[in-house]
Amino acid sequence: MKPTMTSENPDILKVADLSLNHQTFEVTRNNQSIQLTPHEFKLLAYLMTNKGRILTRDMMLRHIWQYSSDVQTRVVDVYMGYLRRKIDKNDQKKLLHTIRGFGYVIKE
Repeated sequence: MKPTMTSENPDILKVADLSLNHQTFEVTRNNQSIQLTPHEFKLLAYLMTNKGRILTRDMMLRHIWQYSSDVQTRVVDVYMGYLRRKIDKNDQKKLLHTIRGFGYVIKE
């Protein structure tokens, strides 16, 4: 399942009312601007690019932080918490989901 890309600009990813622009580094939800750190932006872009696909912590560590799989860290969980507070905090419809025992997914 691929993320929706707007026809007028293929650099913009959309999931429901969440929008991420790779050129301007702008993120909006429900037309409200959301400020993200560089790592939060990369993590959200990775999730949105893989919309509907469960991503393991190991996959995220390797893709975002270039950690090897033998490194034990909770950095993914910490950053997912940051994203949840910024992306899902004021909305009834949650987009970021934990799949217990597997990892995380973004879906409508």
